[in-house]
Amino acid sequence: MITAMNVFAHVDDLDDFLDGVCALLADDGIFAIEVPYLLNFVNKTEFDTSYHEHLSYFLLKPLIPLFARHGLELFDVKKFTIHGGSIRVYAKKVTNRSIKADHEALQWLLELEHDLGLYDAKTYRGFARDVERLKRDLLVLLTKLRQQGKSIAAYGASAKGNVLTNYCGIGREIIHYVVDDTPEKQGYLTPGNHIPIVSMQRLRTEKPDYLLLLAWNFAEELMEKTEEYRKAGGKYIIPIPNVRVV
Repeated sequence: MITAMNVFAHVDDLDDFLDGVCALLADDGIFAIEVPYLLNFVNKTEFDTSYHEHLSYFLLKPLIPLFARHGLELFDVKKFTIHGGSIRVYAKKVTNRSIKADHEALQWLLELEHDLGLYDAKTYRGFARDVERLKRDLLVLLTKLRQQGKSIAAYGASAKGNVLTNYCGIGREIIHYVVDDTPEKQGYLTPGNHIPIVSMQRLRTEKPDYLLLLAWNFAEELMEKTEEYRKAGGKYIIPIPNVRVV
């Protein structure tokens, strides 16, 4: 078995990559990839997952001819919630008759992609409008809170967090600091907007009124980790798929 979990979207030459997989894969072997799913990306306005290492954004339908060019056949697909929504796709060599394809799972997802208009340019123009709306809603909320004298910090100095804050023009005048658990990031500044990155200790001592969850895909875990902050009256801002305060 060959796996490429959250790797395939980073590859700049997919055909060359799949040539290598075919050369290595046993005749009865399985190749599995897991990638962020474009369906969720569009429907949940997950624009902040667009960053330097993500070179492709996948639907199931175009993967079928891509794999077929290299003598591979998709035989199963599963959906997961990780990273804002992902799919795990399983493939085998077309000569491998020992594995039965789950046509029902594949067809269900193919029909869903079609029904949601994911092969229609209008859908992506609508996505662009949704991104603009989300930016406006977030800036209106943050500006209003700062005008009320509320203090705001953020959690998660992640790549997606930097995309969101830079695109929305959110800097130190709004966000005092970003909490991150990675010691190697602490003591530095976020790229572009230069917001200080600090440890959890800062959150415990200062207790800002609001905490913007930049790593929103782990919102539940982050809220559990900062339960002490919540019990002290702190509130969370979750920016995606819609701006909301919890």
